[in-house]
Amino acid sequence: MNLFPKQSVRGSAAPMIVLCTVLVLAAVWGPPAAGQVQVGSTWITQPISPDLDIADGQLRLELDQAIAISLQNNLGLLVQRYQRSQSLFQVNQAYGIYDTVLGINTSVNSDSRPSASQLDGALVTENETMTANVELQQPVSSGGTFSINWQNSRFTSNSRFSDINPSLRSSLQFAFDQPLLRNRGKRITERNLAVAALNSDISMGDLEVQVIDTVQTVATGYWALVEALEQLKVAEESLALARELHEMNRIQIEVGTLAPLELVQSEAGIATREEEIIRVQALIQDAADELRRLLNLDERSLWDLEIVPTTSPEISRVAIDLEASLSSALNKRVEIDRQELRIESLEIDSTFLRNQRKPDLNLNVSYGRNALGGDRTVCERPGPPSIADLFEPCPEEYIRVDSLDFLSTLGQFYDGILGQVFEGWTVGLNLSKPLQNRSARAESRIADLALDQGRLELQDLMLTIRTEVRTAARGVETAGKQIDSARVSRELAEKNLDAAQKRYENGLWTSFQVLEIQEDLTAARTREVEAITNYRRALLAYFRAIGVLLEQEGIELVDDADADS
Repeated sequence: MNLFPKQSVRGSAAPMIVLCTVLVLAAVWGPPAAGQVQVGSTWITQPISPDLDIADGQLRLELDQAIAISLQNNLGLLVQRYQRSQSLFQVNQAYGIYDTVLGINTSVNSDSRPSASQLDGALVTENETMTANVELQQPVSSGGTFSINWQNSRFTSNSRFSDINPSLRSSLQFAFDQPLLRNRGKRITERNLAVAALNSDISMGDLEVQVIDTVQTVATGYWALVEALEQLKVAEESLALARELHEMNRIQIEVGTLAPLELVQSEAGIATREEEIIRVQALIQDAADELRRLLNLDERSLWDLEIVPTTSPEISRVAIDLEASLSSALNKRVEIDRQELRIESLEIDSTFLRNQRKPDLNLNVSYGRNALGGDRTVCERPGPPSIADLFEPCPEEYIRVDSLDFLSTLGQFYDGILGQVFEGWTVGLNLSKPLQNRSARAESRIADLALDQGRLELQDLMLTIRTEVRTAARGVETAGKQIDSARVSRELAEKNLDAAQKRYENGLWTSFQVLEIQEDLTAARTREVEAITNYRRALLAYFRAIGVLLEQEGIELVDDADADS
């Protein structure tokens, strides 16, 4: 007797499940399409419908459908999707090192002071200053900063010695500050950006691991429920055999061919079978509740439904190639990819902190032009000037005012005044270095040790994965052999029971002996059920060990950040 119909590892009718992680960085989110669920900035698209098939108080559930529902509802997976979204925004945040900074400041200052000298030009000097400055700074990948500084001021005074009153001053300066040793170079400048990008890739690996965990856990729970239901069938068949024997005993006792004591033996067998059914029914409820929890079903409306698994556990055998399995694991296991990304991040930290041990040597280069305008008051007294003229107001008839408006003042940046250009430049070097430099040296050494540790952890991880693959491959082969052995054992137990019943009918055996043979058959059937479901669980462990579990279950993770590149 074959307890289960066979099916392939991935049946042709099995629907494809696609978990599409679309991380959109736009400011406006589009409306969700059919079959999509939005969680933060994550979209989940599944071609199969996770809608529940409910009829007559039963929830009929295929394995693929259970996995789809769990991927949609699993709370741990929802949390991991949020973390994935945050990691992409952190990459965008790291690009802020190249943000252009615009600075604008304006001020108005007015003060009056009593004169302490005739050279102040008034008994009470009154000055007013208005400033409007604009500065633009742009970091560059070499580690330097390019800046443009435009300063403007207007100054008025009542001092007679202010020849240009009001005076307009404007200066435009271009400057570049470049580190030559510490903090020089694109790799050092973009250290945080590179680390953020690696962390984003690591978070994608974390999401994939979470999906793998979810798939394996749900599938394991599904097969646990299937096994419990099949064990109930075995227990019911065992009870039917015991009742059949009891009925035969009753008939033979009535006709006087059997001692009444045999009826007690068969009644005890029935009681034992009924006790086993009660135990298995409890196991079924426990397994169903665990599956409901994994699917995160609505406790108020769905937890009272009977779950009926519709996917058969019997499948065709998988041929195991150990060398190919080891190669697949080393190429596809996400844990190795994550560790390699962490090592790359540690290498970036090591390079950066090694650079921080260098002296701080900066090159400063600047060039600027200056302009001056306003109202120049000129006293044109006739004759040669005298000392007294310095202390006496100029008669109005001798006053001439030369005006230069603001736009004309700006023109001095290009043409100068009377062909002159007022300019200035600076070239300088700044050097500083802690003499002991203990902090930088210690941090660099710590980073180097962390890098060495990460490489050793990768070696240990690869060794662990090789061991997992060998163990999982051996588990699949062992489970397959156990199915064959259990099937032969069950067939022999069935034949043995037929022979025992014939002996019993001929009065050669007692009820107790027949019950023992029935127990042997029940145990053989139980082992066959366990072997078949154990093979399914062994396959789950094997496919995970070689890194193809999601592929086998028809699940694809699509990252929009990778799709756009």
